[in-house]
Amino acid sequence: MRRICAIILLTLLAGCSHQVTLEESFPEPVISKLPATVVLYLPDELRNAVHKQKPEHGGEWTIRFRGANTQLFETVFRGLFQNLTVATDKDEIPEDALVITPTMTDFQFSTPGMSKTDFYEVWIKYRLELAQPKNRIVHTWPFTAYGRDEKSGKPASNAMREASRRAMRDAAAAIVLNYPKQKVVKKHLQASIGAVQ
Repeated sequence: MRRICAIILLTLLAGCSHQVTLEESFPEPVISKLPATVVLYLPDELRNAVHKQKPEHGGEWTIRFRGANTQLFETVFRGLFQNLTVATDKDEIPEDALVITPTMTDFQFSTPGMSKTDFYEVWIKYRLELAQPKNRIVHTWPFTAYGRDEKSGKPASNAMREASRRAMRDAAAAIVLNYPKQKVVKKHLQASIGAVQ
């Protein structure tokens, strides 16, 4: 009888699915804005990203980014540049514009059941492409953001959402601290500033 109950319990746990929706807001960085003129292009696959994964043990996870990626990149780059235009249609971008295009190349997570720890962990790989004119990529910058949250008796979906939010905040910090310092990026930003002046 105990064995039957155990089998039933494992079956129920395996069939349990988790839904996580990320609709986050992020604080604008408090720094001196660069007087550069930049277009931030947010493709549909970034704005409406959905990650689905079925670990070996446990139910399927569905993580929807909704407006989270849009909020992340728009807030960060509005904090970096004085003259920022956000575009979701590439055809509307001027040919000679300096364009930054973020993409999410990978999303990975670990649960306490997978890692045998007390933490939900998230790794997000992003890539920033700089182009000028808009169809000529002059620089690509990949980076990985990390976040984690302790389970602490909270629902699994809440812990995964918090770990994802922390990973995205880590991504924001990485962009602010490192992206403008990239040599090619710095060169093109300075050229944009000179053109404005």
